[in-house]
Amino acid sequence: MSIAFRDYIAIARPSHWFKNLFIVPGVLLSYAFRPEGVRPEAWWLIIAGVVSVCLVASSNYVLNEILDARSDAFHRQKKERPLASGRVALPWAYTEWLVLALVGLGTAWLVSSHLFVSALLLWIMGCLYNVPPVRLKDQPYLDVLSESVNNPLRLAIGWFATGQTALPTLSVLCAYWMFGAFLMALKRFGEYRHIADAHTARLYRRSFRHYSE
Repeated sequence: MSIAFRDYIAIARPSHWFKNLFIVPGVLLSYAFRPEGVRPEAWWLIIAGVVSVCLVASSNYVLNEILDARSDAFHRQKKERPLASGRVALPWAYTEWLVLALVGLGTAWLVSSHLFVSALLLWIMGCLYNVPPVRLKDQPYLDVLSESVNNPLRLAIGWFATGQTALPTLSVLCAYWMFGAFLMALKRFGEYRHIADAHTARLYRRSFRHYSE
């Protein structure tokens, strides 16, 4: 495998697919709350749901790598990423972003329209989080709250992957969102402390201009 090909795989971050384990509670809650809504072929649908969410998440990761390349140069480790270090061609990176999204959303559509909408919302949140002028990741507090929306969206993907057509319980979605917000806040705190310099932290992530340890 050539170095260039490895770099294009790297920007899709398959090593981060483990985060999609957050769909598992959606699957379990589907069986616990509405077993009558589970389709007989649910396990095949769940596999398709996992493939879909992994590809859509990778599309978002590629977009993140593209739009963060300049700020990543101020991070001790991230400056070595393929785009930040210039090892990946920008037009091909954008092509990869779109192809991953189309295949992931197409897979979701084959399962159900409900799963498609959930996967589409996950992709849209990735755009809102990364793309100017909205770029929620630069907004204090909203950076944490918007990124953690992906938690209830993953739960919904797990729920609908079993064949459900009714919406998941709202209180469970809200609780899962706040649990994700707690984890994201810890992640931001860890990043800020790891950089160990307020000026560098603000150059790396604009929301850090409004934070202190």
